[in-house]
Amino acid sequence: GFLRYNFNPAQIFMGDGGAYFMGFTLAGVGVIGLVKTTVITSVILPYLILAVPILDMSVVILDRIRHGKSPFIADKRHLHHRLLDAGLSQRRTVLFIYSLTLWVGSLALAFSGIPSGLAYLLGATGLLGYTSWQALKRARL
Repeated sequence: GFLRYNFNPAQIFMGDGGAYFMGFTLAGVGVIGLVKTTVITSVILPYLILAVPILDMSVVILDRIRHGKSPFIADKRHLHHRLLDAGLSQRRTVLFIYSLTLWVGSLALAFSGIPSGLAYLLGATGLLGYTSWQALKRARL
């Protein structure tokens, strides 16, 4: 329900409280094992769900360290900044990141053994392919 109000132009800002709650919920999923499967699946599932922001943060921090900068100083090297700099509109940037996140989340569903997980993954793959094609068409490379 939150994404509807956070789409461009954003009407609601999740803030720290929302981020803490989301982290707590995903940690709970990993600990209790919401999906009754193997322990490894319960541990990996939250990481797969959060793969896009975790990878974005990791790449930016490693890049800052590699260039001799503090990892805590803000810059414009995050994925959304790079997509905007490549010429995508704010709306297309958000759609691309949503599609990428949906694809990784669908991968998590398929990995967890949920029966419809593979169908979600196939649909999300098609959507990600389409948004990637649209992004490449409009990007200044």
